[in-house]
Amino acid sequence: MPKRALSGIAVMAAVALLTAACGTTTNNPATTAKIAKGNLKGVKFAFAMPTSQGQVYVAQQKTFTTQAQALGAKVTVYDNHGDADTMLRNADLMVAARPDVIVEYPSVANATDRVGQKFKTAGIPCIAINVPVKGCSFFNFDQVALAKLGAQAMAKKMAARGWDGTNTTVLIGQASQLGSSVNIAVTSFYDELSRIVPNMKHVSSSAITSTTTQITADQGYQGDLGLTADSGYTATLHSLQSMPQKRNLVVYTVSDDTTQGVLRAADTQGRTAKTLLSGYGGTLQGLNAVREGGVWATDQNGFFPQWGEFLLAMSVAIAQGVEPPALTSPPQVVLTKENVDTYYKPGTEELIKMPALPKASRYLLDTGILQKFGNVEGAE
Repeated sequence: MPKRALSGIAVMAAVALLTAACGTTTNNPATTAKIAKGNLKGVKFAFAMPTSQGQVYVAQQKTFTTQAQALGAKVTVYDNHGDADTMLRNADLMVAARPDVIVEYPSVANATDRVGQKFKTAGIPCIAINVPVKGCSFFNFDQVALAKLGAQAMAKKMAARGWDGTNTTVLIGQASQLGSSVNIAVTSFYDELSRIVPNMKHVSSSAITSTTTQITADQGYQGDLGLTADSGYTATLHSLQSMPQKRNLVVYTVSDDTTQGVLRAADTQGRTAKTLLSGYGGTLQGLNAVREGGVWATDQNGFFPQWGEFLLAMSVAIAQGVEPPALTSPPQVVLTKENVDTYYKPGTEELIKMPALPKASRYLLDTGILQKFGNVEGAE
């Protein structure tokens, strides 16, 4: 549970906490005190996105920048280009620029310790997105919880078509470069789906490793589908060669961009009539596809493009002396044809309102930042 610093030494506690977060002295104690009061005017953020090749990441970066600027902050954006070398170079560039806060979205998991050490040595407070970075506070989906909700929604879609373990093959698509903190969603989806769909052999998440390809004969496969439409297309075409064409097909990915490629691959193979897809991210293409109620049946949504306001609130909370939980998560919901227009204006990606924050994340409400945007239930 979050712990607050004593009010009488709020500024000292804020400085001490930010020191602990990155292991050394803070960049600017005066700025820390300013942030602690919720004043972001003139505060400098460095924002490292994983790649500009995915529209979901571009949308998230643009929203963060827009929302930060609306509060008077300045944002410099760095593109990690999907590889470790660029990620490390960008870490050096960000440290040299001396921002007040670094927001790091790693492009790969295997460089995070080195990046975290750079931030720690520099003493710059940092927040990691989606993939943990040692020494940084962590913001991400509650992957396991959202994946289970996704499996339950997909099971209903399958039941409506008369699909079960006797006639359906499930392909789960990991993105290996993002490591276990993301791909736990993939294996958790299969765990829950195989538990609740009739005639499917249940396989637990822990039994599916990063190198597993065939989970069970005919019923379950795992592929590395990546994070882009091109990788999704190529890898799905390859995976389909192992799957009986007479069986129905369910595919789960960790990115709407990937799902676009999977859809193209299924169409190329003439399999769309017997395919259900589950996306992840809430892009306009994904939202509109879900609205159609066809092949793209569900979409896991943690309101990914809107994460900016939560990251800004998290920066203020840390400066106020709040110790964040191990995981701070956004509001989460699985979108279907039946509920998509509850959250987005029909035919658009324009947000109406997000549901309430998970319990562990509600400390963000106390910063007053979310109320400035008024788009989260309970933060009007």
